[in-house]
Amino acid sequence: MIFLRPSLLHLNPDKILKPKMDFLRDVGFSTPDLIFLLSHNPTILASSLDNQIVPAYGFLKGVLGTREVVVLAAKRSPWLLHNNLHKTMGSKIEVLRDHRVPDSSISAMIKQRPRLFLSLHPDRFTKAITKVKAMDFRPSSSLFYMALGSILSISESHWEEKFELYRSFGWSEDDILLAFKKMPRIMELSNDKIRRMMDFFLKEPGLGLSIISSWPHLLLFSLEKTIIPRWSVIRVLTSHGILNKDANVSTIFKLQEEKFLEKYVIKYQEKVPQVLQAYHGKTAIEG
Repeated sequence: MIFLRPSLLHLNPDKILKPKMDFLRDVGFSTPDLIFLLSHNPTILASSLDNQIVPAYGFLKGVLGTREVVVLAAKRSPWLLHNNLHKTMGSKIEVLRDHRVPDSSISAMIKQRPRLFLSLHPDRFTKAITKVKAMDFRPSSSLFYMALGSILSISESHWEEKFELYRSFGWSEDDILLAFKKMPRIMELSNDKIRRMMDFFLKEPGLGLSIISSWPHLLLFSLEKTIIPRWSVIRVLTSHGILNKDANVSTIFKLQEEKFLEKYVIKYQEKVPQVLQAYHGKTAIEG
């Protein structure tokens, strides 16, 4: 903190620093929370308690509802607590309310993406909302604010770049929009992740483009931690005749981790010990 804000050394610890620390503890910040918050933004300690920190906390509490959610939002964006949130956030909240986005969705969006409310101009929100509505997202649905957050977080040029990348794998514009409507976060993935996931799904299990576009959540999984271990287990079970070659592998990829382990690893580990090795990455995938 001192490296980032050496002027803190000149502040009176009892009159200036302690009251702020006491307030933050009183409203729900644990010691680890405070260490994280202040190490990422020590400017909070140089901010006015009465004119900045308390009003900012009160604004967030009024919008988000609970102390726990305020702490979560502040940790995601440590700059929240020394901003004039009535001015920076209030204008964007009014834009959302004018478009009949429910307060529950606004709160969820602030909790998950507080930085968007600090850094972007209200006009950017208006344009993004118009774009999301044109895609037939309903303001009352949770997917609306997810789509809005995705569009706000990337530039127009990056949006077009993602479209071109998905097209390069054979998706039509309708396929891409269908996938986006089901899981908006696919447009926020890095180009490298998109390439690796699409390459794998198309070449290894041979999933069709229509399967991926109808369940684009697959693209969000970790290739190394989730998809490859599961595919290795599927290959082992198929080679032993336990799984049919025509098994619906996309359904297997979608399973929760505990359910997958129970159904495909634990169930067969005595009969086919290789499943455990495959799951832990000790069995190579052969082409």
